[in-house]
Amino acid sequence: MLEDRGERGILKVLRPYERIVRAALPRKSAEVDHYGDGFHLVFPTASQAVVTATAIANALQRHNAQHPDVRLPVKLAIEAGQSIRRNGAFVGNAVAVAAHLVGLAEPGQILVADGAAGLLRTNKATPLRDLGVWKIRGAENVHVYEARRPDPSADGTTRPKRLSRDGTPHRHRPEYGDRGRPSRASGVIVRQELRLHGGVEVDTAGDGFYATFDMPSHAIDCAFAMRDRIQAEVGIEIRAGIHSGECEVVAGKVGGMAVVIGGRIRDRAGAGDVLVSRTVKDLLVGGPYTFTARGPAALKGVPEEWEIYAVSR
Repeated sequence: MLEDRGERGILKVLRPYERIVRAALPRKSAEVDHYGDGFHLVFPTASQAVVTATAIANALQRHNAQHPDVRLPVKLAIEAGQSIRRNGAFVGNAVAVAAHLVGLAEPGQILVADGAAGLLRTNKATPLRDLGVWKIRGAENVHVYEARRPDPSADGTTRPKRLSRDGTPHRHRPEYGDRGRPSRASGVIVRQELRLHGGVEVDTAGDGFYATFDMPSHAIDCAFAMRDRIQAEVGIEIRAGIHSGECEVVAGKVGGMAVVIGGRIRDRAGAGDVLVSRTVKDLLVGGPYTFTARGPAALKGVPEEWEIYAVSR
């Protein structure tokens, strides 16, 4: 971002830049690290990441208009997925994808990779422009979207291309249920496995359990453990549907479109199936799972068609 300005020149640029970025951060976000002129930020939701990135980009555009001698051509990129905290920093596929996208972005542009875009699919407040599939160095092809267009160049034209970084934790919404009346024994197993895998039981409906997890892999592993134990110990085949998205708390219960989608995916499962949405699959790129496409499906009460996958170890 910075040209060879000398130490004083660099500080003159960095100080307002850092002030603008930190002023835009909401309370629940986290500045994970800051190296050179780059920030690595983590947010609880994808929509909050986009809103904050947009606020930063807009503030920097205003700053650049007022101070053309010290322009701040900042780029931004957002991806969501599981990552590991190591030595105070996050590492993982989502971090790598976001970092590579920054290099492809134009000043002021916010790029969103497909993992984060999947979490924003039902959020009409954050419209995304489809930029197609890009080849990212060291990664699979990534479907890229644009949340904010690049700033106009010095001659007033808008560049045709591509933002800074970073990841978001979210809630992962599985539903578990069997095809008949659940026995007391199966309910005991479900609750035991939820505790072991960090799941939180938020509701029951008929023969189904609703639970949330902090990571999609925990939801999948819990579904596998429930399925295998209940089949072996009770003789019942259960099915599970898992989706990752932003949830709402309504009257003390978790609700919202993510819950509806998880339930609709479960409805399409057969005995013993663990089905997930494309969003979950994208968040677990490089993980220890195999995903088998079940084709696009129209989910009752949910806009558009959704790609569904059966997951196995």
